[in-house]
Amino acid sequence: MFYVYAYLRKSNLTPYYIGKGKGNRMFQKEHSVVVPREHYRIVILEKNLTEVGALAIERRMIRWYGRKDIGTGILRNRTDGGDGCAGIIPWNKGKEGIAQTPESNNKRSATSKGRIISSDTRNKIRAALSKKPKSEEHKKKLSEAGKGNVPWNKGKKGVQKPSRLGAKHTEETKAKMKISAKKRKPMSEETRKKKSITMTGRVHSPETKKKLSEIRKKYWENKHNGS
Repeated sequence: MFYVYAYLRKSNLTPYYIGKGKGNRMFQKEHSVVVPREHYRIVILEKNLTEVGALAIERRMIRWYGRKDIGTGILRNRTDGGDGCAGIIPWNKGKEGIAQTPESNNKRSATSKGRIISSDTRNKIRAALSKKPKSEEHKKKLSEAGKGNVPWNKGKKGVQKPSRLGAKHTEETKAKMKISAKKRKPMSEETRKKKSITMTGRVHSPETKKKLSEIRKKYWENKHNGS
């Protein structure tokens, strides 16, 4: 499974590089930028992805934050992402005699092997990022960046499974849920009218009707049995 990751700046935790990887790719130093020494500055943005899905998200994130080398944003990525060379500007353009030898690449690879982020560090990063509210401008940009993109899992079945698939509630949890349901506030007339307008003209498919019928039958059976 693939993932999309980001390197964060130490000063303000804004991303300066977005990448797609697998395994320990995010710790390897064969990048066009410096890999952070502190593990809390290496963040997984999305995981458990197919390669196609990871490439699509990588492109979208790079387009959203923009690139410094072409003056569109804050990232130090030198391509538009997606395992391609679109928009690349060679790092040594106009420079002579600057190149990395295979020996130096092997040294970097050996140094980065075995580096693993602890679960405690991951939790701290999630907590820090979750508390940062997005501005209206940020939300608008995210919305515009996502328009026109086809979801990577469109038309695919079984690629994502519910986290609580097959889970059952305990008797104690069921009792709490019943108490909570009784305490819920009834809908106002205004809310009822809005819902009515929204549902007007909607027609259920035969499959949906069948499912609704089965749910109602099961409900009344349970009610008659006292469960």
